[in-house]
Amino acid sequence: MTGGVISEMEGFFNPRSVAVAGASKTSLKLGNVVLSNLLRLGYRGRIYPLHPEGGEVMGLPAYPDLGSLGEVVDLAVSVLPREGTQSFVEECAAAGVRRVIVSAAGFADDGEEGRRMQERLAETARRSGMRLLGPNSVGTVSTQSGLATSLMTLEPLPPGDISIVAQTGLFAGGYARWISTTQRFGLAKVACLGNKADVDEVDVLSYLGEDPQTGVVAMYTEGLREGRKFLELAREVTARKPVVLLKGGRTDLGARMAAGHTGSLAGEDAVYRGALAQAGVVQVEDIEGLFGCAKALSYCPLPLGPKVGVVSITGAGTVLAADACRRRGLELPPLREETLLRMRGSVPGWAPLGNPADIWSATLSSGVEGGYRELVRAMAGQEDINILILFFTLVPESEFDAAALLGEVREEHPEKPVLACFLGASREDGERWFAQLEDIGIPVYASVERCVEAAWALARSAERRAAGG
Repeated sequence: MTGGVISEMEGFFNPRSVAVAGASKTSLKLGNVVLSNLLRLGYRGRIYPLHPEGGEVMGLPAYPDLGSLGEVVDLAVSVLPREGTQSFVEECAAAGVRRVIVSAAGFADDGEEGRRMQERLAETARRSGMRLLGPNSVGTVSTQSGLATSLMTLEPLPPGDISIVAQTGLFAGGYARWISTTQRFGLAKVACLGNKADVDEVDVLSYLGEDPQTGVVAMYTEGLREGRKFLELAREVTARKPVVLLKGGRTDLGARMAAGHTGSLAGEDAVYRGALAQAGVVQVEDIEGLFGCAKALSYCPLPLGPKVGVVSITGAGTVLAADACRRRGLELPPLREETLLRMRGSVPGWAPLGNPADIWSATLSSGVEGGYRELVRAMAGQEDINILILFFTLVPESEFDAAALLGEVREEHPEKPVLACFLGASREDGERWFAQLEDIGIPVYASVERCVEAAWALARSAERRAAGG
């Protein structure tokens, strides 16, 4: 991908100036939400509200049109009705604006007339050398610059290395609020593509593949417009950083819904899955998997192999983990003699030991903390165990400082990812343990399958990285 495209995309995330069309002086219209987000999230550039009467909007000087700004803005945001969008895009072209976000719906997502209107927008952009994101897009978010063009009120987002590319505004709306108020991982950038009249997954992925703030790319798509080009690019990017993808519209009904949502033509699921796997993309089945795998890839080092060690305080955890690992193709290597010898000091002689390891018997003689400490550290010391998964049941009798123990394990074996799963917890205990572990980079999950899925994503991405280009 050329440096020109990367430069074009940079202005969608870190522009020096933004003009917003569609704000009102008297009521809270969606344009006012965009301005409010820019102010609340601390956008570092210049903000120009556009209003036919000029004056002031939300305490900022307003301007009647782009020609009256005194500069060519890096980014224009249209929060106008569909009927006013074409003329504004033409105004942007005449003013020399190089990037525009169009939020209005009712284009290719709304029948043949809308499709013709969208083609006219795209033609205007092409003719003027302008890049257009949308229509039907809530735009972009960047924690680096404080930019947020979402039409939904956002709270400040924690910075991190996960970037999201999505064919929906959901990730710059409800899920952005969920992340900012309940999660410990952070975001670098969000791009909501909408109908993809111009800017698409290839443009944004090429940019994020070179973006130093992005360590993990999470994607939601309902159809790839340039499938071959995307796959070639994905193969290049996954050799350097993980890409996790959720494909919508995989059933006949889902494909029809995708056509009405963003005007996408969803392709054959089996074809997509095989090609994406060859390109090294981690494919998930739902949004929970998308976030769960991205979080693990953000927190953890890539393992040296796909072999997993499991420690659980309940026998059910060992059985369910063994099933889940087998389904995902993850190995559970047997414990070596030296590992068993280290464990035997804290386990009654009658108790069986293996991988997965049930520590319940060890708690009877060494207590919960002692049982975890001896078995986890012994398993972490076994060379052919690459990933550790720990299951906890949070009851008063199992209370101990797990964060301190796992912090020690991470320091002793920094090359080995450590993941945790809570099999039962009160809301208070779950939230407290969740914060303590995730704050030291231990991803936490609420089910065995989610935790093992995340371990599989780590192993899959490590395999792709080792294979190189």
